[in-house]
This record gives sequence, C-alpha cells and structure tokens, in this order.
Amino acid sequence: MRKTVVLISGPSGIGKTTLRLLLRNELGKYYNNKIAGIDIDNIYGFIDPSFVAPDYLEIWKKARQNTGTLANGFFNSDIDVVFIFGNTIFRKDQVDDVLSNINRDVVTHHITLYANKNTLAERLKKRQYAVPKWITEHLAEREPFLNESWTTLIDNSTFSPERTLQIIHQIIKNKS
Repeated sequence: MRKTVVLISGPSGIGKTTLRLLLRNELGKYYNNKIAGIDIDNIYGFIDPSFVAPDYLEIWKKARQNTGTLANGFFNSDIDVVFIFGNTIFRKDQVDDVLSNINRDVVTHHITLYANKNTLAERLKKRQYAVPKWITEHLAEREPFLNESWTTLIDNSTFSPERTLQIIHQIIKNKS
C-alpha cells in the first residue's frame, strides 16, 4: 500500500476528536492496523497549553508544520496511513504547511466535515455546556472553502461518528 495522508478538517464541535479516538477500532482492520491519528490541537498545545498566546497564528503554522514532521516519522516506521485532524487546515496554504514536512511521495486526501449550525450548537452544548461567542465567525471563516476542488465535503449532521468514518474510508478507497 502506498503511504497515505488523510487530512480531516472541520469547525470546533464537528467531531474530529471523537473520530480520532475511534479511528483504530473502526478503520484499523482495513489497513492492517498500520494507521495513526494526529490532532493538530494537541501539537499546538505543546507550544501554548492555554491557547492564549498573542502570536497564535504563527503557533498554528508551527503546529501544522510539526504535525507533518510527526506524520513523516510515522511513515518512516511501519505506519501506512496517517489521519490528521484539525480545525486550521481548511485552506490550501494551511494544508501545504502540513505536507511541506513530509519527505516522501504520499497519496493525499482532504476531507471537510460540515454540519448545520443548529446541530453544531447542540454538539458544542453537550461538550462545553454553551455555544462559544465566536462560533459564527469560526464558521464564516471556513465557508468560502467548503466547495474547493481539493477537498471532499461530508455533511455529518445526521451521521454517527462510526458512520462518518465508514464514509471517509469509502472516499479513500474510491480515490486511491
């Protein structure tokens, strides 16, 4: 199997962390368990654990670049597929930040997860008991990129996390 990167983007509350936690159990069998999941938020947290730095845009860029370095390390071991989850990989230049540190030819897939605003608000309330004030701006910032040719859009408003992962697997299978 060719080494493969699957970038999964979406706004806060869309289910990226849940998907990462379910990844091995749900999709491992398709890839001989030679898969890994990386959350860019976790990498960011190594630099700014409280997520309050004034130079946060530069830190996000470093986090994306270091995520690519980590993915490259996985590829140098026995990992064949690396899933990268993040809410700051919705633009092509942000995706390129990740891919620039992967020193090999890889198959790349970009998935954008989307849910209607009401569904997203309900998910956020369950997770953090309130909808953040910044959510409208957060969604508006991503909207222009939802139908880009380099991404595949999945509206997971009505899907379980397991079903969402199965759809992602089908996309990878069909495009590889």
